[in-house]
Amino acid sequence: MTARYTRGILAVAGLFTAAPLLHAQTAPPLQIVTDSLPLASVGAAYNQQLITSGGVCSSIGAVSSTIDSGALPPGLFVTSPPATEQWSIQGTPTAAGNFNFTVHVRWTHARVSPFDHDCVDEAVKALTLAVQANPTLAADRPQLTTTYHTGHFPPIADSVQVTAAGGAAVAIAVQSATDSGGLWLSVMAQSAATPAALTISYSVSGLAAGTYTGRVIVTTGGLAALTIPVTLVVVTDTNIPLQATPSPLAFSAIAGGPDPPGQSLKVTVAGDNVIFQASVSAAPPNGKWLTVTPSAAATPATLTVAVTAKDLAAGPYNGTLTLSVGGIPNSSLTIPVTFTIQAPGKPTIAAGGVVNAAGLGSAIAPGTWVTLYGTSLSATTRAWRDADFSNGLLPTSLDGVSVTIDGKPAAVYFISPLQINVLAPDDTTTGPVPVQAKNAQGTSDSVLVPQQTAAPALFQLRAANANYAAGTHADGSLLAGPALIQQGFKGSAARAGETIVLFGTGFGVTQPPISATALVPAPYLPLAHPEDLHVRIGGFDAVIAFAGLISPGVYQFNVVVPPLAAGDQSVVAQLRDLLTQTDLLLTIQP
Repeated sequence: MTARYTRGILAVAGLFTAAPLLHAQTAPPLQIVTDSLPLASVGAAYNQQLITSGGVCSSIGAVSSTIDSGALPPGLFVTSPPATEQWSIQGTPTAAGNFNFTVHVRWTHARVSPFDHDCVDEAVKALTLAVQANPTLAADRPQLTTTYHTGHFPPIADSVQVTAAGGAAVAIAVQSATDSGGLWLSVMAQSAATPAALTISYSVSGLAAGTYTGRVIVTTGGLAALTIPVTLVVVTDTNIPLQATPSPLAFSAIAGGPDPPGQSLKVTVAGDNVIFQASVSAAPPNGKWLTVTPSAAATPATLTVAVTAKDLAAGPYNGTLTLSVGGIPNSSLTIPVTFTIQAPGKPTIAAGGVVNAAGLGSAIAPGTWVTLYGTSLSATTRAWRDADFSNGLLPTSLDGVSVTIDGKPAAVYFISPLQINVLAPDDTTTGPVPVQAKNAQGTSDSVLVPQQTAAPALFQLRAANANYAAGTHADGSLLAGPALIQQGFKGSAARAGETIVLFGTGFGVTQPPISATALVPAPYLPLAHPEDLHVRIGGFDAVIAFAGLISPGVYQFNVVVPPLAAGDQSVVAQLRDLLTQTDLLLTIQP
């Protein structure tokens, strides 16, 4: 509780006669605590409060001050807010030098009741205030001139260092102005006070050839502004010789087949870096068969030119690719592009182009998924749909595309110009059998493929440097170690002792037997002779909890992972004397 507050309570209680004694005993006199004043500058606004403490008078009163000796710097005064016990030196000094003075501050309280009394708190302090001369601003680069060539990269930003005389820290503000050409000049200060680095930037978009002038203006309170003249010279070259290789460009494709790969186009300007734009113009019917990326770049650059045969009939198509430099006359370079779409011929199966779809081996068997590779195999690309099934049997033709194995129709799952996936039909023949593909353009030549009673293979996933068995955990999540995860597969590695699920094709007869082109009824059909099957992981036989057909051509194997060390372990299945591919791996986690 302060002495002043205590006196007020005593006065209210009628004990005011004790208040002077309380003041004398507990309240220190008013005093100016400030011992030194910060430096002032000529022409710069100054405001420094005089810190005080103590005093015995009531908080209601009048404030005043005088300079008892010496003098304040010209332009500065001692000021106080009305009815507030506070004093400050304020103003804008107009002369430099060291000024010694004695300041006298007073707080006067006049009695307001018979129980009150007059009171004066006052304090005196000798102080010195140094005022430095006007700190003029200066720049290390008093003027700037830069040149821009149309079609090139904009000029790099300039840096200018601004300081005040004597190294003083002076608050500054910056702005830019131009005489013509719009807002092509801008400035940003890295600091709000000197010393400060200014970044001066140029926006040249849309500027025609010519000379443009502007200025950067640096201001600070009360000081003369610093002006930095800026000149921008825009030069438009009469010709920029763009060069492109190869030229012209030619593409070809077969109607209904895949699009040809894109071609690289190298664009250069001898000894120069030039910004250019690329645009295409393509002939009807849709005008969208020709594209180029990117649509703008700087030399030297490599563009990718691509074509698409979608919705185009067989025939020749012509287009152009135009390269140009904005704002430069006579800079355009036109590159002719031709695209020839040939009518499809009869299907052709590639040499060695009939393989087991899971293991990619050459042997097949009834009820095995088989992949055919070749050209002109189909004019369309799609997989089978519900509407393709009839009377519970798999479709043997999609969009007029069919395959026969040993003269018997195979179920067709997927067709495309370069690949067909089919399910080998029921057949008792073993040894070399003919395989043919047929579509609206004709029938392919026969390709002989070895057929066996079984052709076991495990489905696989390809990592960067190895093949991994395709499978899941018991909860259906994917089996995937680090190598597969890096390829974008989401899953986790197997654990020793857990039951995992592997998948394969070509594992032969079930019990009861079923046609290769029929849907698999529930429950699933187990192998006719499960004792003939072994699954080895890391060289150890895994316990097989289930082995059977779950979908046309797809077999499922529920196996228990043996106790193995962490890391990649080999996986192989053996049906009698037939082995699946021997390069498959399974990742075991610790």
